[in-house]
Amino acid sequence: MKLSEWFIQSKRPKGEFAADIGVTPQMISAYCKGDIWPSKERMKLISEKTSGAVTPNDFLGEEAAQ
Repeated sequence: MKLSEWFIQSKRPKGEFAADIGVTPQMISAYCKGDIWPSKERMKLISEKTSGAVTPNDFLGEEAAQ
C-alpha cells in the first residue's frame, strides 16, 4: 500500500506520524508524492509504524513491476 493511501485509510495526522519517525511533516508529504524516497532506516520505521501496511517495496511502485 502506498503511504498516501495509508494516511487516507488510517486518518492519522501526518505531523504526528512524522514525529514518530523523526522527520518533518514536509518530508512525509514528499514521501507521499514520490518526490523523495525515505532512507533505508526510515523505510523500516514506516513499515513498523504502519504495522506492515506500507513496506519498502511499496515505494518502488510501477518501476518494480517492469
